[in-house]
Amino acid sequence: MRLFLLVVLVFTSLYSSEKVKKHYLGFVNNTKGIVKVLPDKSIRKKKISKGYEISAGDMILTYSNANAIITLNDGSKIVLDKGSQARFTSLNEIQHGGGSIYYHISKRGSNNSLKIKTQFAIIGIKGTTFIVNDSNDSKSVSLKEGLIGVASIKEEFELHRKKVLEEYERYKLQQELGFEAYKKAIEEDIVTNVNEFELSKGKKIDFSGKRVDENQFEADDSKKFDKFENILDAL
Repeated sequence: MRLFLLVVLVFTSLYSSEKVKKHYLGFVNNTKGIVKVLPDKSIRKKKISKGYEISAGDMILTYSNANAIITLNDGSKIVLDKGSQARFTSLNEIQHGGGSIYYHISKRGSNNSLKIKTQFAIIGIKGTTFIVNDSNDSKSVSLKEGLIGVASIKEEFELHRKKVLEEYERYKLQQELGFEAYKKAIEEDIVTNVNEFELSKGKKIDFSGKRVDENQFEADDSKKFDKFENILDAL
């Protein structure tokens, strides 16, 4: 009888540990202001603070003048700015519900890459640093390090990219067209219709319906990264 009880106890302990391991995705590293969680299959939000353990399905919400720092199991850091929300559906998927969120994702293999689902695109990551913004006046992704894949949810993107020419190509084109025609030619975007594409570091994409405009970082973009990284440095 004692042996039977011991076996049951060991099995229960292993099962519970595996269950915790399966559903525990990370924890709240720090908070400022009002931060709440809406657990999976719940209609009631509750206030949380530093140390809260995130389970699969939890939606984290920040309110005005608030932010939250989250550390995932693999060491990745996520910072939610004020008025943001993200649902942590699994170890490999996050639903970006709105607002501005900074992601510093640890390097992953192809078999456990992370997907971030937004209302305008699906972002695939294997390790990088970027910001997703989804507000009433701006929907964008800014990439500081690494490489990400961007896939459409429904219809194809109309991707607008600036022409990139080597110095010799620029010189040759200017000689052939003349200065005014050359200037007009290089200012025109390269437009392609695609279901998915890659974004490289130092670039930003803005979404407007199915149109996507890719541009180089500007000073304001760098300031946004500085803001989030200062929050992390203050830990």
